[in-house]
Amino acid sequence: MIRISLCDDENHITGTLAANIKGIRPDIEVLSFDSGENLLDSKYLFNDIVLLDIEMTGINGIETANQLRKGGYEGIIIFLTSHKEMVFDSFQVKPHNYIVKPIDIVKVNNILNDAINEVIDRRNTHFEAVANNHTFRIQIENIYYFECNGRKIDIHSKNGTITILGKMNQIEASLRNKQFFRCHKGYLVNLEHVCEFTNNEIILTDNQKVLISRLKINSFKEAFKAFMKGNIKC
Repeated sequence: MIRISLCDDENHITGTLAANIKGIRPDIEVLSFDSGENLLDSKYLFNDIVLLDIEMTGINGIETANQLRKGGYEGIIIFLTSHKEMVFDSFQVKPHNYIVKPIDIVKVNNILNDAINEVIDRRNTHFEAVANNHTFRIQIENIYYFECNGRKIDIHSKNGTITILGKMNQIEASLRNKQFFRCHKGYLVNLEHVCEFTNNEIILTDNQKVLISRLKINSFKEAFKAFMKGNIKC
């Protein structure tokens, strides 16, 4: 599910935007905040998109966005503003777009649809993980394998190892049709990084070894053969 947070000290603005979003995309979760402080006190790392008013009492939108980025938020930020000239002060937080007040719903929908499509594209090419209150977006092609250690999951990639809390079954389901194979109850391996294998283990391109279940060896061979066939360029 895509999650959008709206932050504006004018409640009628967030109310209008929330009703519009739910009207066109009822599957999207929408949260509303009336100040930058309240947004920063929330679990903002789980947002895919943040619509943020620049001119608010207390912490303004640009400072709120700065703190979001410093806190590890890498999602999409869209600013709301009544003064176009203020957008030049916000480039450092890499906003996706701007919505100029008074709000034009048609333009808002176009901007939101573009942002939602970008979220979907990111999910297709990246795996998002939250660890130590930071959101990490890892390119799927850079992941070697996932390793389950009780309630913790180690993500081994070209960038090192990140440990998150999670369930292997859920990760496996989220990566279905993305070149990963559950070779053992404790391992989910990226077929793109398989170098060679025996009936007991898989050797990856970085020379790491993972176990393969005796019950999974035949289905693994079939999956790897299909993967290799699909990646041969004639």
